[in-house]
Amino acid sequence: MEQFPTSKHLAAWAGLSPGNYESAGKRKSTRTLRGNPHIKSALCEAAWAVSRSRNKRLGIKYWSLAARRGKKKALVAIRHRMLTIVYHMLQNKEPYYELTSN
Repeated sequence: MEQFPTSKHLAAWAGLSPGNYESAGKRKSTRTLRGNPHIKSALCEAAWAVSRSRNKRLGIKYWSLAARRGKKKALVAIRHRMLTIVYHMLQNKEPYYELTSN
């Protein structure tokens, strides 16, 4: 993971970085970036699987975003979050542990 200094660089390479199109103080809707199609499709499948669970941390975040923004936009946000988690797992050589909500 040395070629990506931060998780944001990896997200931009994969085409999962959030957009920045704004005019007159209003955020405009845009298409997602073209990136690595293999990573995007794998993360899409994983994000759909996470969306089916309501008792996991990412599943809870998906449903709270889906209520406000819609399911597809929430799915893109969860894919970005999952890629960030994977980056830190590989960077620190640690397994993923689900944090408990206490």
